[in-house]
Amino acid sequence: MRCSCQRCGAYMVQDEKGVLSRCICPECFFTCSACVSESGGKPLDLDSLRMLAALREAQGDGRTEDDDA
Repeated sequence: MRCSCQRCGAYMVQDEKGVLSRCICPECFFTCSACVSESGGKPLDLDSLRMLAALREAQGDGRTEDDDA
C-alpha cells in the first residue's frame, strides 16, 4: 500500500519489519502504522482501511497540538 504522509503529503516508504512494520516519510521522517493491524503485522482489510480514512478525514489532517505547524 502506498499512503501519503499525514504531515507533508509526500508518498510514504514502507519499512517492513514483521509486527513492527510501518511507513516512513522520506521528506519529513513522520512514521505511521495505521494501515498495519496490531495483530501479526498483517495489513488491515479494505473495510477497516476505509473506516480509518473516514476517521482521519473527520478528525482533520492527523496532526496533534504537539506537532510543529
